[in-house]
Amino acid sequence: MASGDIIELDIWSSFGCFTSPFSNIGGFLTYLIPPKTSIVGMIGCILGYDFEEYVEKEDNTKKYKIEELYDIKISVQPLFKLKTRKITFNSHYGNEPHMLNVKEDVLINPYYKLFLKFPEQLKSEESVFVNRIIKNETIYNLYMGRNEFFLNYKYTNSFEQNSLIINNFDVENFFDDENKVYGTLNRDLVKNTSISFEEKDSSSQDIFNGLSGSLASYYEYVIKNYPIKRTNFTNFEYIPVSFYAMNKDEDYFFDSIDLKENSKLELFNIGERKWISLI
Repeated sequence: MASGDIIELDIWSSFGCFTSPFSNIGGFLTYLIPPKTSIVGMIGCILGYDFEEYVEKEDNTKKYKIEELYDIKISVQPLFKLKTRKITFNSHYGNEPHMLNVKEDVLINPYYKLFLKFPEQLKSEESVFVNRIIKNETIYNLYMGRNEFFLNYKYTNSFEQNSLIINNFDVENFFDDENKVYGTLNRDLVKNTSISFEEKDSSSQDIFNGLSGSLASYYEYVIKNYPIKRTNFTNFEYIPVSFYAMNKDEDYFFDSIDLKENSKLELFNIGERKWISLI
């Protein structure tokens, strides 16, 4: 595997929770997909990064070692019904002397496909990371958001880097060629989209649609404030992203994308006429 290739891996758990700071009075909400900040944390655990390691900058702020991993590009594709349940946890918050009952949304059987691309300056880290995920090794334990939700993972594939950049003038011809775009999209660049579906297994599709208390897989979901970077352990950078969910036996994809004026979108190839956009 060459440096700069696209790494594909699956992650899953029985439960998951990626607490959103933008919650409501009914309790804490969860992001439906893992934030990039959480994915970077997972990569750091596999590499064995010390999360307390930092250097002091001239302005008296701290630059943590893990921050260098935010140059890694990612794409996320949910492969499960977007199903949540509200759970009550006993916890201490703030200066409260007693245990509090805290309500929080929990993902049920979360399963995600991740695509990762390491930058050139992290070539040695990429080699270590790939060797460990192939052997299913990690230095620190991995969690699906909370430390009681153990995370499983497996390396599934890698793709030689092959990318193209499209603009508003290229979009129509690009999709006329029956190209498909998967995973997450940066909505700062994208104005409108449409999604298509190709059924592979009708029996599994019936079961998938029959799950109660879950969100439909054929809709596009938008997260207005998706965390992509965390600096000095307190400052977050957000972008809007869109995504959809699909069963592992289905094939959903973006079949049309309208870009915002003067925007360009870089797409990376993951198979015949299959593309992803990395964040």
